[in-house]
Amino acid sequence: MCTLLFPFNLSIHDSWNRLNQILRQRCLTVESCATQMKNQSFHQRKIRIQETPELDFDQLKARTINALNKLGQQTFSPEPGGYTLENWTRGVNILLNEFEKKAGATRVSPEYLASRHKLNERLSEPIQTSSIDEAISQHRSNISVIERRIEAERALMVSRISELKVMQTESSAELEREQRRATEAPAEQANNSLFARLFVRNKATPKNYDGRIVSLESRLASLTGEVLEQQKQLRAIDLRLPGSRYAEDWKLLESMQNKLNELEKERLDRTQLVKERAEATGSIADAISRIP
Repeated sequence: MCTLLFPFNLSIHDSWNRLNQILRQRCLTVESCATQMKNQSFHQRKIRIQETPELDFDQLKARTINALNKLGQQTFSPEPGGYTLENWTRGVNILLNEFEKKAGATRVSPEYLASRHKLNERLSEPIQTSSIDEAISQHRSNISVIERRIEAERALMVSRISELKVMQTESSAELEREQRRATEAPAEQANNSLFARLFVRNKATPKNYDGRIVSLESRLASLTGEVLEQQKQLRAIDLRLPGSRYAEDWKLLESMQNKLNELEKERLDRTQLVKERAEATGSIADAISRIP
């Protein structure tokens, strides 16, 4: 415990001021020490940070070759704004520039330089797709012709089914009326029989309700059968059922669509220089691997 001693001849006011001065000095000293310790700790931490050591040449070659192999198999996005050949070219150049910088001019072989120059030349050449574009356009047109014809026949079926159902409803209503009249006819004839015998010389021939009913029933059955047949054909179109009259068209469409897919893939590979990029990056990787 610290004891503070003051001269006896100091007044109370002077003693109080003296005490405050001593306390302030001690506080400043503690703060100064704390700041100094903090700064020392900070500098010590900075001294401990070490930079990543440079790769040796074998590690540099291995890393570059691995990156080239991945770039050679890279594919691009066909959507607008996706990864493109321009982005790929920029990435390859950054990789090779970094390799040359770290390897040094004395280690870069003529074989490597020739392979890189060949890649740049191939990337700068225009890509020809006119012939394959024409083939793709022709296949799409042929597919569209068959699809439109089938769709037109399907629309006729839908229209015919609607028409038949209207005729069904009308025939059914007419059949109900005739059946009701046939049921009511005997009572009506009995009520008028006395009047007819007394005053009517020429008797009217009774209506043949049964024949009319049979005719309507036959017509209604025929309409129902035709609706079912049209619905069956429509279902065969929608589900592409085997045995349909459109089976040959569907086989032809499938064959043409497969060929179209092949042509579109070939065009995509051609515009993305898939084969050329794989060969060029492989050639550069082989040249790097042979650098001593």
